[in-house]
Amino acid sequence: MKATGVIYLTFDDGPSNVTPEILDILKENDVKATFFIVDYSEEDKSKIQRIIDEGHTLGLHGLSHDYATIYSSVDAITENFIGLQKKVMNDFDYNAIYIRFPGGASNTISKNYCDGVMTAATSKVEQEGFTYYDWNVDVDDAGSARTANKIYDNFIAGIAPKRENVVLMHDGYGHQPTADALQEIIDYAKENGYVFSAITEDTIPVQHGVNN
Repeated sequence: MKATGVIYLTFDDGPSNVTPEILDILKENDVKATFFIVDYSEEDKSKIQRIIDEGHTLGLHGLSHDYATIYSSVDAITENFIGLQKKVMNDFDYNAIYIRFPGGASNTISKNYCDGVMTAATSKVEQEGFTYYDWNVDVDDAGSARTANKIYDNFIAGIAPKRENVVLMHDGYGHQPTADALQEIIDYAKENGYVFSAITEDTIPVQHGVNN
């Protein structure tokens, strides 16, 4: 079967108690994904090590997800990534260079804290050696889709053939429905000729237009 398109499953806000189950399902199905992590505890290190060991891509969501803090200045948002990058390098000897802005590059909430910060930050992080990724499929598991069925339906409605589908999902605390939907999501995609990949240097970044 000729490949229909590529699917990049991306998970934000982890690691959490949901992450191991997601990793189990990915491993059972030989699917590689990308995890944009937030700051983590000593207890979470084994989960991150597993992400790396099992061939997934480890990305950065930032030390903090507090909009008022991180979007107060260009330096604040840049340091939010650099601080976590240094911690990951120190703990895992892994150079994480792919990032996702909390709320995405197109977020407007940053206007409440610093006018024009996203326009400056999207340029600044590239100068620091990062590549930022947004998404073109949102299963809305951090919004109204709080059941596995709804998450699955949103995935089906969102993916499209002949393109790179970068899917926004979450593996933070409270996201058990995402894990519950994952096997059916993988089954549907494979049955319809899609292939899965983690983000690599060959992936064309999906980047939103900046609104601030």
